[in-house]
Amino acid sequence: MRTTRPRRLLLQLAGLLLLPVGLAAAQQPATAPALPPTPFPAVAADTLEVIVSARAVDSVRVEKDRLLGERRDAESRWTTYRDQSARLKSGVGELKAAVDAAENREKAARKEKRDGDRIMAQVEKRRLERARDIVDARFGLRLAQVEYARIEREFLDAAVRADDAELAIAERRDALGPVAMADPSQRQAFQELTNRWLQALRTKAARGYDVEDRRFKVVEAQLELLKRQRD
Repeated sequence: MRTTRPRRLLLQLAGLLLLPVGLAAAQQPATAPALPPTPFPAVAADTLEVIVSARAVDSVRVEKDRLLGERRDAESRWTTYRDQSARLKSGVGELKAAVDAAENREKAARKEKRDGDRIMAQVEKRRLERARDIVDARFGLRLAQVEYARIEREFLDAAVRADDAELAIAERRDALGPVAMADPSQRQAFQELTNRWLQALRTKAARGYDVEDRRFKVVEAQLELLKRQRD
């Protein structure tokens, strides 16, 4: 059976109309195959670490007793330096008044042309000025030592608190046995105690920086006193 010319034209026209659809379908990318799941790194499962380990109970107690003794010594030094600084402050005031008096005598002798008295007043004034400068430097040293003893006392207080926090961990660990740290039911309690201990250690470290700063100022005051004694 032969196809008529009009029918052939209709078929060709239909083919031309369907051609873009076929090309578009051919140009679409094929669906990508599903990727395998990302392997879970073994290191991600190891997230528990004992950050700090408490020492033996006896070791912590021995250190705490030593710190308490040093704290009492620091308190005693603070009281002594405070009392000495008060006396030295009064002495500086007395020497300043004595220097002013000697200067007035020198001026009076010069006005009255009493050379002997003027020279004696001048010598006395210089001696008093040197004593005033030395006592003033001693006063400055005592003030630095008072502050150093105060900060040292605060450092020792912080150190005792850190030992108390460590002792709480050590005693709980000993009471629960060697598997206590690995027991999930005890993990949160030990983490809370560890947080308290680390906070105390941070405060202790901060006070330690302050102690070194005050010690530096004490040495500076000692150098100033030595300089004035050598003048």
